[in-house]
Amino acid sequence: MSKKILVVEDELDNLKLVSHFLNQAGYEVSGAKDGVEAMELLGHSRFDLVLSDLRMPGMDGLTLASHIVSSDPTTPILLMTAYYFGNRADIVELGVPFLRKPFSPNELLSEIQKVIGEAKADY
Repeated sequence: MSKKILVVEDELDNLKLVSHFLNQAGYEVSGAKDGVEAMELLGHSRFDLVLSDLRMPGMDGLTLASHIVSSDPTTPILLMTAYYFGNRADIVELGVPFLRKPFSPNELLSEIQKVIGEAKADY
């Protein structure tokens, strides 16, 4: 049974690219354009990982991660960002790993495998 990943990304091209790549790697992927849409999906489905952009309109990734940690702390989260953020304390305090954009497909898979505890595979 494949792992289910929720990809939360406000840039449609990035959402399509990451979703396609993860599908090719054998994951079942759902997409959301922001934190609000992600919360809706999380209310109806269980995911093995939430991969979320940090900066998004509406509900950002940090707020989304805070909601997930408080409502279902067993759901793994991986944040991604292309922007410098000076205060990482909030992310560190939540215990949520993050990946800096741009990243290679192999970097993404490696981080996902670390976060959800999968054995390393060659893609």
